[in-house]
Amino acid sequence: MIAWIRRNWWWFAGAILAAYKLSLLRSQHIFAISNAHHDDGLFMKLATHVVRGEWFGPYDQLTLSKGPAYPLFIAVNFWAGLPLALTQQLLYVAGCVAVVWALKPVIQAGWARFLAFSFLVYNPLTYEGETMTRLLRQHLTVPLALLVIAGVIALCLRRDAGRPIRGFWALATGAALGVFQLTREEGIWIAPMLLLSGAALTAVTWREGKIKRIETGGLAVLILVASAVPGWWISAQNRAHYGWSGTVDFKAESFADAVGALSRVKIGPDWGYVQSNPEARAAIYPHSPAFDELRPHLESGPIADKWMETEKHPTDARFYMTGWFHWALRDAIAAAGHATNPQAFIDFSERLAAEVNAACDDGRLESVGPRSGFLPRWHEDYGVAMRAEWRRYLGEAMNLTRFETIVPGSTGSDDEIRPFVDLSYDNLSPAPRATYFHKPDQIELNRLKIDRLRSISNGLRGKFEVLFWVAFGLLVVRVVEATVRRTWSWSTWLAVAVLATALAELVINFLVHTMAFENLSPAAFAPAYPLLQIMTILVFADVAKAWIQPGFKLLWTRFKPLAKQAA
Repeated sequence: MIAWIRRNWWWFAGAILAAYKLSLLRSQHIFAISNAHHDDGLFMKLATHVVRGEWFGPYDQLTLSKGPAYPLFIAVNFWAGLPLALTQQLLYVAGCVAVVWALKPVIQAGWARFLAFSFLVYNPLTYEGETMTRLLRQHLTVPLALLVIAGVIALCLRRDAGRPIRGFWALATGAALGVFQLTREEGIWIAPMLLLSGAALTAVTWREGKIKRIETGGLAVLILVASAVPGWWISAQNRAHYGWSGTVDFKAESFADAVGALSRVKIGPDWGYVQSNPEARAAIYPHSPAFDELRPHLESGPIADKWMETEKHPTDARFYMTGWFHWALRDAIAAAGHATNPQAFIDFSERLAAEVNAACDDGRLESVGPRSGFLPRWHEDYGVAMRAEWRRYLGEAMNLTRFETIVPGSTGSDDEIRPFVDLSYDNLSPAPRATYFHKPDQIELNRLKIDRLRSISNGLRGKFEVLFWVAFGLLVVRVVEATVRRTWSWSTWLAVAVLATALAELVINFLVHTMAFENLSPAAFAPAYPLLQIMTILVFADVAKAWIQPGFKLLWTRFKPLAKQAA
């Protein structure tokens, strides 16, 4: 037992370090925004229905608009009776443990594993106060991404391990990937990790014989099946409760076709950031009876007042901006009575798309080619914004200049914040309009811990950015060396895959930032930041094995005879 503790001392040291961080994080209370009806408020509403045994409750235009995993996670945590913020942080720590465990074949020294674990655990975005204390899906997306990446790394580095070990990692990877896909709609950014590692494994096993090929193929099938099970289960539940077999109706092809068809029409002023102008809508109404049904809601009333642009253009311009129009469209479809169930919503969207596309195709409406999806038509303003913003965006993602540990006050009355209080089993930051105060002096008493978090973050953020850039430079050199010598190491290849995955997440958010609305909040960078940390760990481990260790051996070989002569 003593020998085992000595060999694994770093686990105990890491646990103490993680526990210290968690104790500091308990000073940050949940930032509840009750009127965030498409985010925090929606998740709590859906979780409330799940806890009551009502699945996601009565169907409306928001019920299945976002991935169901996070509301289900909140409900499961409520049933367990655990503080929600603590559970979310523990889940992140579990992801860090999985990554370090997966890296064991290339990081064998206990002190090195301890450093890698500490580096990951003290990710500053896990204690950012203004956005990451909200109840957002990032709290589930990030740990799941770590688990998926840990599983992929483990499968690549354990190609010669026993079948039960590889089967376990494949099953865990698939399960994490399946839930990950049910968390956010833009989870495609995880694809580079899967594609690049899969390509490498295929290339290596192809040369190792038929048995290895079959085993690798079996692992791939196991991952695919395990990743499909969560989606199958959600689809079955939705079919039982709403009569529709699917997971998120926002991603339904018919709705994407409807939004794309409406954005085809090229009538009226061509403004950047405008997805729907009044001239185009007025031209479409006579040619689409389905769209004409939405006219009363899109042109006046509460839906128009809520979603029409009032900042970048004059209030009387009556523009719907990129990023908001599809939400206004969903609200209008519901207001017109076509969102009583998912199939009715999808059927109406399909009819709308067919009518508008027909008018475009036969020349009744001036338009561009067929379109589907939520990206706006290209405008030169987007290119200008991209050229002007990419340095600032990348700098913010790396350095987190908007970082703050202080948690803002919650918003809402007692009734509005009640779901947050009831379901979280946790403390909320005080809401000025609410009389609810849980341990009213606790915030002031926690000031020392908040200040300690701030000092830790201020000390680490700049150093982390330096490490990222150093690792990136070393990776470029290693890639060039591997290409020239044709001797790629798994650490180099995996570092490239993880970096590509982080960049994919940043690019998606950068497109939102430059083509729709400002997207510079720390929450936008939360999934990419720990991936940059994993890339850094892989690069330093690779450099240590490729350069440092051989260098020391060479020096020892040369100086050992001199040392013997001197003795």
